[in-house]
Amino acid sequence: MRAGKWIVWIVYLFLLTQFILLKHIPPLHWSELIDGNEIVLRWQTANTAPFHTIGLFLFPSNLSLSIRIQNLVGNVLLFVPFGFLLPVSSGRCRRFFLTAGAAAGLSFLYEVIQLVFGFGSFDVDDLLLNTAGGLIGYGLFIAFRKRKRRIL
Repeated sequence: MRAGKWIVWIVYLFLLTQFILLKHIPPLHWSELIDGNEIVLRWQTANTAPFHTIGLFLFPSNLSLSIRIQNLVGNVLLFVPFGFLLPVSSGRCRRFFLTAGAAAGLSFLYEVIQLVFGFGSFDVDDLLLNTAGGLIGYGLFIAFRKRKRRIL
């Protein structure tokens, strides 16, 4: 991979980490972040039911429209660049299922980090929305590649 692609990846992953993990740094000491009791508590409050949180954001509730949009659209948009950049930067990752698996895997990694260290909360719906964003990015890559072929 050329230096420019590495720089784009580093900047993107830094910003992604900033948005996902470092927006809610817990007011705990570092030694408390991996305390087993805290992890159990965080697991008990985690959302492991698919579409539960998405349903809360889609249907009428006390949540403001901006919070709903931020959570639904934001989780999708964060991974659109991933779905586009991965096949652009790696010829081996130009298959649908590889890109989908990589997006889901990276999202799962962020969710597990949130669970273990308390930098947010584990939510399976975030994983679904992030993966959807990666697939939208992949779709944009396919559309861009087809358009580029027609021009040449």
